[in-house]
Amino acid sequence: MRNRCATIWFMTAVLIMAADQGFGVIDFKDGAAHDINYMIRLDDVRVDYQAPGKKTTVNMLAGGSIYFPMTTNGYNDGRLNIFAGARVFSLYTHDSFKVTMSGGEVPLVLDAYDSSQIIISGGTVSRLYARDSSKAIMSGGIIKTDMVLITNAELTLDGSNFAVDGNPVGFGEITSLLGGDYSNEPYRTLTGTLANGDILNSPFRIGDYASITLVPEPCTLLLLGLGAAIVSRRRR
Repeated sequence: MRNRCATIWFMTAVLIMAADQGFGVIDFKDGAAHDINYMIRLDDVRVDYQAPGKKTTVNMLAGGSIYFPMTTNGYNDGRLNIFAGARVFSLYTHDSFKVTMSGGEVPLVLDAYDSSQIIISGGTVSRLYARDSSKAIMSGGIIKTDMVLITNAELTLDGSNFAVDGNPVGFGEITSLLGGDYSNEPYRTLTGTLANGDILNSPFRIGDYASITLVPEPCTLLLLGLGAAIVSRRRR
């Protein structure tokens, strides 16, 4: 009981201190490239908010962190690059915003809206949401909890040995089971090996005409092409 009370008092003190200092917003929308290798604790971050055509770039480098409970939002034609050693606690993308993630961590959620693009080749994402015709491509990285795809979103997974609920599946498209809202869909589990060797083992749900497309990694494509060429020569 004492530990519980101490925890409550600690959280209350943290909230009071945060309220005293005040949460703010850092806007990057000048069309330049900005490197973040420091901690941002009490400000939300926005990239190209209400700044179409600027194409501002923010690079999250080792040591860079946008701390809980602050959020990061990307808009328009801006870009966010996340590298190893960086942390963006929660990330929301809008419009044609583009995220490239080769390392680092998104501990809460990566939520893609509109026609934004997400390219993940490494790092860790707790939850991946894609919606509103957004597109995501994964050739590496770890999904710690689940993946949800809705409203015409597309997720492409580059790898091999894919299976759904333990049943091997070929390359191609996975869609919803029931159609309609994703919340009516049962959770299924997708496993496999991504192109960089990372293991995929993630529950997922798909709704509203969204899809997951499984494609062979480059080596697999090469072997498939070689096999097709051999078969063609034998037939001749």
